[in-house]
Amino acid sequence: CPVGALTSAAYRFRSRPFDLVSTRGVCEHCASGCAQRTDWRRGIVLRRLAGHDPRVNQEWNCDKGRFAFAYASAADRLTQPLVRDSVDGGLRPASWTEALQSAATGLLAARDSGVGVLTGGRLTVEDAYAYAKFARVALATNDIDFRARPHSAEELDFLAAHVVGVTPDTGGVTYDDLSAAPAVLCVAFEPEEESPIVFLRLRRAARDRGMPVWHLGQFTTPAVRRTSGTLLRVPPGGEPEALDSLDGPARDALDAPGAVLLVGERAAEVPGLYSAAARLAASTGARLAWIPRRAGERGALEAGATPTLLPGGRPVTDPVARAEIESAWGVTLSSRPGRDTEGIIAAAAAGQLGGLVIGGVDPADLPDPRLAEQALSRAGFVVSLEMRPSAVTRAANIVLPIASALEKAGSYLDWEGRRREFSTTISSGIGPARGGGATMPDCRVLDSLAVEMDFDLFTQTPAAAWAGFAALGTYAGTRVGSPQVPAAPIPELGEGKALLATWRRLLDNGSMQDGEPHLAGTARPAVALMSAATATELGVHLGGRVTVSTQRGSMTLPAAAADLPPSVVWVPGNSGPATVRSSLGAGHGTVVTVHSGNGAPTATAGAAKTAWGGRS
Repeated sequence: CPVGALTSAAYRFRSRPFDLVSTRGVCEHCASGCAQRTDWRRGIVLRRLAGHDPRVNQEWNCDKGRFAFAYASAADRLTQPLVRDSVDGGLRPASWTEALQSAATGLLAARDSGVGVLTGGRLTVEDAYAYAKFARVALATNDIDFRARPHSAEELDFLAAHVVGVTPDTGGVTYDDLSAAPAVLCVAFEPEEESPIVFLRLRRAARDRGMPVWHLGQFTTPAVRRTSGTLLRVPPGGEPEALDSLDGPARDALDAPGAVLLVGERAAEVPGLYSAAARLAASTGARLAWIPRRAGERGALEAGATPTLLPGGRPVTDPVARAEIESAWGVTLSSRPGRDTEGIIAAAAAGQLGGLVIGGVDPADLPDPRLAEQALSRAGFVVSLEMRPSAVTRAANIVLPIASALEKAGSYLDWEGRRREFSTTISSGIGPARGGGATMPDCRVLDSLAVEMDFDLFTQTPAAAWAGFAALGTYAGTRVGSPQVPAAPIPELGEGKALLATWRRLLDNGSMQDGEPHLAGTARPAVALMSAATATELGVHLGGRVTVSTQRGSMTLPAAAADLPPSVVWVPGNSGPATVRSSLGAGHGTVVTVHSGNGAPTATAGAAKTAWGGRS
């Protein structure tokens, strides 16, 4: 606002502009990679504004990136290590020396039985590299995965074949390519909710020069309307067949030189979809790009925080690639691919792992939150690196506090593969009144922990971690072939049943949006959407309540109409009472029971309730 009549609630009446210190940074909330300016005073962030970067976000950023920063100064921030007391069984404060020694002792004892490493999608490249190296050097395992969300082996094969190592410098798709493309097809990707700056580029290209945008999905979302897009409507699970049989104007548009096919991480929930997208790109010549939701996922992929790839995209099964890393690290690496996130969780829940190292993962984000909580309770030894109390810290033997993105230097790789470097904004977002200054970056914590285990990571600073990662270079060998996974048949539906379509929204229950009620107040309401014909068939009154349930649990939401395929119901993945994973144990394409409901919106999860949550 040019006259200052509209100001943010976090900044209003708390400071004058000349009292602020401004620091350039990069948004930590999604893979868009937006440049930002952070204004702070006395160790507390008061406002954020978009930075100017013509290559990426130009001069824009989304509401989440601008206002969701209060989590870093939350009253419940962890400021010192915690160790589980051997007498009363509770967590008690401890010194860093005691906590690191206790963690090292426990992990060394668990190492022979196997230790899994789960890192989540919030990490900088430097932190992800430290986790990847810690897993291989200190724990002697490839059981590491950054995908704290629904995922698949097909996805890893797709990323190895088409994503890892691809950057703007090597011919990868860029923001400018989207702006100049003759056409764009979005597959399992809702741009306005999952990458707002990509959405703005698509919207501007559609508005300014009439670029056609095609959306393969379930209904006409706001992003479809605002990009003047064309919906290719399919039921959940029908996406691979739709791509394989694509013809007409959409197919012709992709045949044009420079056309782009954007694939979202939700494709991992549909068997055969990544394979079909790769086939379509190969047959049309369309340029292929993968856009994850979280800021750290692309960097974690490159850094080797996966069960099948070492840093630089080197396959763990390639002896030449392993030899390169072994020479640099001075260790012998296993040639056997590790377990993915689901495999690690299942093994821990079955008592087959001696321990877990978990960095910023919320069980509510995982495919089966209930199984994840069982894994936490049955793992022999759990080390949690976290900013705030969570389901993981409550079950952990050792809790090590780590710095937020505001309190450390580092870099992210945006969806293009472009490095987005930033420096430390403030010494501690916790604030001096809350004992600030006690946290460290993940890479330094892991380096110190490895030293206690008699190993050297050389990741004591983000700069040292980046130097070690950059020195390895990228994989020069032959890429693996595209995945060839067949599509799964769409389930047959009985009476009162429907197929569930779901994805997460930009503003939802994610913990990194905590502390900003005014931002939360702008979130779209949680409703269950279905066509009028489906509502009639299921006996649901549009405008009333509808209950969606599985054997795991149920949730009741307002029912509203949308142009979904027959016998399909859509609910947001983690918004308000709509907690699909925690309440239903379900996902995109799951068969659910739908019937008319009464009363206020509620969510239950059977005997084992999981609090609303999620990382972002």
